[in-house]
Amino acid sequence: MLKRLWQRLRGVGSPARLGASVGLGLFIGCLPLYGLHLPLCLLVCLPFRLDVVAAYLAAHVSNPLFAPFLLLAEAELGAIVLGRLPITTTLESMSELGWDEILVRTAVGSVVLGALLGASGGALAAGIARGRSTGGARVLDGARRRTVDRYRAAPLADRWYVAIKLATDPVVEQGAALGPLGDVLDVGCGRGQLGLFLFELGNVSRLVGFDLDARKVEVARTAGGEDATFSSSDVAHAELPAADTVLLIDVLHYLPLAEQDALLERAARTLRPSGRLVIREVEGRAGVRARITGALERIAMASGYNRTRHALAVRPSSEVVSRLEALGLECERVEASSGVPFRNVLIVARAQPRNLHSD
Repeated sequence: MLKRLWQRLRGVGSPARLGASVGLGLFIGCLPLYGLHLPLCLLVCLPFRLDVVAAYLAAHVSNPLFAPFLLLAEAELGAIVLGRLPITTTLESMSELGWDEILVRTAVGSVVLGALLGASGGALAAGIARGRSTGGARVLDGARRRTVDRYRAAPLADRWYVAIKLATDPVVEQGAALGPLGDVLDVGCGRGQLGLFLFELGNVSRLVGFDLDARKVEVARTAGGEDATFSSSDVAHAELPAADTVLLIDVLHYLPLAEQDALLERAARTLRPSGRLVIREVEGRAGVRARITGALERIAMASGYNRTRHALAVRPSSEVVSRLEALGLECERVEASSGVPFRNVLIVARAQPRNLHSD
């Protein structure tokens, strides 16, 4: 039990994650919220499988030895940001200024200084970790960095989204572990980051993807360049070209059950001999994590962040597996929720060594 707790606190090890953990810890440590640094580290790091221990150690930048200098620097920086006169260090001048004004300056300055220290410290920690990482971790991290770099022309929010997803989503490393994927069809590709990551890893020969959201597709198309083909189309009715691997990542629950079954059948029939259908879905069984996942999906739909034509339709993964097995596919089902507060499952369904869409 203690070993599992320690592993959970340390998160998933990679240079990018360590850098993010240290950066967040430095940012939290700069905030004048003394006594709350540990809860904040837990709150931010655990959902994203980051290293709580590294973050909390970095948050100790505000230890008793450095805290007075840190607070003064934050107050001075806050004054600069707010366009006000700097603070002098005499008690008389500070009392004349008023404690309310000092608190405002310190609060503003702490955010700015925390962001600067977090960015620089996180980058330094990630760089050191890359130099010490093993071959496999170095390969994955390199593919992540090359993929994120593809989105340099995308809006800032999309760049951050891609970077965070590649660093924290369990399906990234699970997809990498599948090995060579051949020609890949990414159904409901969104911004295309997973397929492009697998391409950068060298596991994809050709990448084709489509999604209902035209704005996300445009981001994916720009990032993919000549290495991939992305288009806007409704997954429920789009023509599916033959592929060695079909990705259905977080797609089915946006369709009614009848359309889910129809899409599964079409995807199975488009697989080449021994091809694989890779599905990541919300687990429809009861439980707190399943309810959290469903609630977040509904919020994303209601806000327009995720475009869909229907209400959410979640069902147990066992039903999806039964449907795929009835179509002649051999299925393997594994948890895809390690270190995150969601309840997801990954299903890898393999076609028989014959063409399922042949007569």
